[in-house]
Amino acid sequence: MKGLILFGIGILLFFPDAKSQNRPYAVPGNTESYIDRFELRASDRNGNGWAHYYIPRGIGDTLTVKMSCVYIGRQTHAPHVHNEDEAFYIARGPVNFHINGEEHILNTGDFAYTPSGSSHNIQRVNEEDTIKYLVIKRETAGSIDKPHPVGKPGYTFDDCTACPTAHPEWTDAGSDAQLTLLDRHFADGLHIVLTRTADDGRVFQNTNPRRPGQVAFYVISGQASVTLDGGEAQIGADNTFYCPRNATYSLRKSGSNPLVFLTITTE
Repeated sequence: MKGLILFGIGILLFFPDAKSQNRPYAVPGNTESYIDRFELRASDRNGNGWAHYYIPRGIGDTLTVKMSCVYIGRQTHAPHVHNEDEAFYIARGPVNFHINGEEHILNTGDFAYTPSGSSHNIQRVNEEDTIKYLVIKRETAGSIDKPHPVGKPGYTFDDCTACPTAHPEWTDAGSDAQLTLLDRHFADGLHIVLTRTADDGRVFQNTNPRRPGQVAFYVISGQASVTLDGGEAQIGADNTFYCPRNATYSLRKSGSNPLVFLTITTE
């Protein structure tokens, strides 16, 4: 019993956010353990709303993914700076977004990247509207000693944001579309792509276990069949599928409606 108590204390010390990051560890060979199926009742309530970790610290290598919902108060926290870089997909807007002293309104479906060392925050535009946003953060169980380099010196707010609804190819809902929201050359290896497909035969996959990088898929709408090292499962909206380094995987549309998802890659 004493050994179990010490083990539990060790876990809490190593993962200080263990209460909110209550996802079980992924198990090699068990595809389901690499999938998070969001349930509101399992989210962590806080002073502003709730948060849910799809990929908490300790599961993804240099990657965490969570959804935050804010319905009390305007501002979650003041503009702040840290070495970990973050990306935000606005699941429900509008929001007021701040990067390095410049602020603009972002709407549902918009995207923002906050490079390492940038001043940033996100807040509600008014007291009536609830906001939700996906937070993709490049962090480790320890600390990041220095910022990731940014691929464009003197970058601006516009360099860090993407608005898919402004792209004609994305607004044509009857066609497949793929937009790069964050380019790896700008973000030092962090790459994020938004995809919509109605093609049941189109497969997104990696068949080379030596290929560098880890991948996470976040489903915005629709259904998909996924495989990981030969195992298979079905996922849907608000589900996340994590593929670790040196894994083979695939994802393809399986439902009757178009599949819309984010592909998050870190090298």
